[in-house]
Amino acid sequence: MFSRLFGKKPKAPAEEKQHTETVAMHTVEVRWDNWSPPGEKDGTHRFSGTYTSIILTQKHLANHGILPHSGKDITKAVAVEALTKAFNVDPKIANVFAASGIFANPNHDAHSFDLNHVSKHNYIEHDASLSRDDAAFGGGEKFHQESFDMVLKTYREAHPGKTDDEIMTDWMTAGHARWARVLASKQKHDEAEKTWIYGIKEAIMSYGETSLYLNLLGKDGVAPLKWVKIFFEQERLPHAEGWRPPTKFDQADLNHGYSEMMKGGEHGVEEAKLVGIGTLVGLKAAIMGLGASFIKAPSAH
Repeated sequence: MFSRLFGKKPKAPAEEKQHTETVAMHTVEVRWDNWSPPGEKDGTHRFSGTYTSIILTQKHLANHGILPHSGKDITKAVAVEALTKAFNVDPKIANVFAASGIFANPNHDAHSFDLNHVSKHNYIEHDASLSRDDAAFGGGEKFHQESFDMVLKTYREAHPGKTDDEIMTDWMTAGHARWARVLASKQKHDEAEKTWIYGIKEAIMSYGETSLYLNLLGKDGVAPLKWVKIFFEQERLPHAEGWRPPTKFDQADLNHGYSEMMKGGEHGVEEAKLVGIGTLVGLKAAIMGLGASFIKAPSAH
């Protein structure tokens, strides 16, 4: 499935296959009070351009010291253990997340990855991120307040008269916020006469990251907006504010998020045309089908 979405991983040269990899051991310990942002010694290994929720959650785990704080030399086993212990993620999903990092390592025989290995544009990182500017405009590496403000604006307009501390999220509004970012991204590229890429893979990532952060932070799409702000703006989990990990996180939860966001169908037809499928039925089938198959067979990735 990786080859279907991300392209085939090139074979390593003969001399590279002889490389013996040395990876520092890391003990996975879940302590949510242990948090610090990347420091100077962490260098570029922490500034991955991939800020879909898939990798952003792994950066959170590094900030909390659950993954190596440097964001470097993360083995698949450590990534899977961290995701399953910290977030109760289904092992199949955890394996896909971890394998995506290994697959991106330029050393094609490697058994570990750095967070910056997944920064290649249109690998997992894509246009229309919820919290990063697009690659064509120098974005992707750091939090972009202007992009995220569009998400906040959608929630605020849906709850007039309420403060951010009073607003709760929901699937429909989250879907509208996601779509607002897609449209804004397209418009920005069009005005700058730059190439904008948004096909079925990018649509899957777009729906997936919203489903992921709401499943992670809330229950059935409902979470305090202030937790969402902490998650994106501070890149930490709001444990001190009352958040606790979900009791489970599996494909059924992701699918439920996809389904709820597409239920209204207000922009589905337009998005189906954008990704080249043409119909809302086709778009739904692609999102649900490809997204699910991506998780079901991690051993084939």
